[in-house]
Amino acid sequence: MDVRFTLEPFAAIEREVLPLASAHWSEIGEQTYGRVETPISFPVWRSIEQAGAMHIVTARDDDGALKGYAAFCVGPHQNIEGKVQASCLALYVAQDMRRDPFVALRMLRWAEDTLRDRGVDCVAYVSQAERPCDAIYRRLGAKMTETTWFKEL
Repeated sequence: MDVRFTLEPFAAIEREVLPLASAHWSEIGEQTYGRVETPISFPVWRSIEQAGAMHIVTARDDDGALKGYAAFCVGPHQNIEGKVQASCLALYVAQDMRRDPFVALRMLRWAEDTLRDRGVDCVAYVSQAERPCDAIYRRLGAKMTETTWFKEL
């Protein structure tokens, strides 16, 4: 199965992303955050897109079916003046696409190229503690700089 990477607006994938996002949530989000009705906050993602800050790279199969996404929020770096940072909001590749062990790596490299073309200087990646993506992020040349802790109030 071949894969094609594309830069797409959220509005273009909104109707077809829910099954993937639900699979994504059941694999990793639910363990950390519990059950949710909708695994993507559609109003929040729409507002990020309306602000011009959303950057989504999709993975599609030969038939054009959505099989993965890497979604980023782009804006000024919160601590380094003059730098533009992309923060990874979500990264997911459908299980049937994972027969290619490097599909996520290739998608992120493609995403980084498009982010660079957009004027982004740096990328912040995250992953769940239960399913760390350290190996793929290191392959991209990223280094661990922070640890995030979460607590519901």
